[in-house]
Amino acid sequence: MSVFTFLISRKFFIHLGLAIGISGLLLLLSFFSINLYTHHGEAISVPDFSCLTFEQAQRMAENKDLRVEISDSVHFQDKEKGTVVSQEPVANSKVKTGRTIYLIINGMESEKVSMPDLTGISVRQATSDAEIFGLKIGKLRYVPDISTTVLEQYFKGKAITPNTMVLKNSIIDLVVGKGESNESTFIPDVLGLTTNEAEQKISLLSLNIGVTVYDKTVKTNSDSAKARIWKQHPKAGNESEIKLGSYIDIWLTLDNDLIPESPTQNTKPDDI
Repeated sequence: MSVFTFLISRKFFIHLGLAIGISGLLLLLSFFSINLYTHHGEAISVPDFSCLTFEQAQRMAENKDLRVEISDSVHFQDKEKGTVVSQEPVANSKVKTGRTIYLIINGMESEKVSMPDLTGISVRQATSDAEIFGLKIGKLRYVPDISTTVLEQYFKGKAITPNTMVLKNSIIDLVVGKGESNESTFIPDVLGLTTNEAEQKISLLSLNIGVTVYDKTVKTNSDSAKARIWKQHPKAGNESEIKLGSYIDIWLTLDNDLIPESPTQNTKPDDI
């Protein structure tokens, strides 16, 4: 049989049809296989991993056919250590199964900073410098000295040298010279202020926070940060003076009925 005769024969067309059919079937199978493998058209909602530990986030991700990885760590004092603070993609985003979600975790260890040299400068400047480094000024102790600057710096009762690494938000106590000037200052009015606000105001006058009393409305650390002063001792007054380094006791509450309308309003005579 010649080639031409074969090409126009019934047998050739049968074979050609079979070849086309098989090729089409293979293409369809490949298409559906790829769709199945890539989950074409399927999307799931990304869970919210915030406040979870990495292990908890892993378990939740596995249940959703997702993966998680830690991309970075940060340091937040107001968040639980070792928990997720942010994620990418964000919660409720639509992604395909198998997608990796990148997490930022609040570090297990608190951030450390280098201790600055606060000696030789005023208390006001030392307070400002300490804040720049993420530190707080604690107790002020005044001693006889011709200088009125900071003489020594202490951390947890021990002298601390500059460049020593300490935890951020650590409290640094200072020894300050009395100088030859007037050794007393006026008593500030801290009514209506939070503890942090009162500490800043009192510190600028070279005084200290003394006894701190929270009433029954204050139950958590978050409450204590928001509580405001409704009573202080000694009371503020235009002619009232107090020695440098003295202490002012404060009482705090979340009860608005106890808190004065303004920080300049004094408590009633029978409050103390």
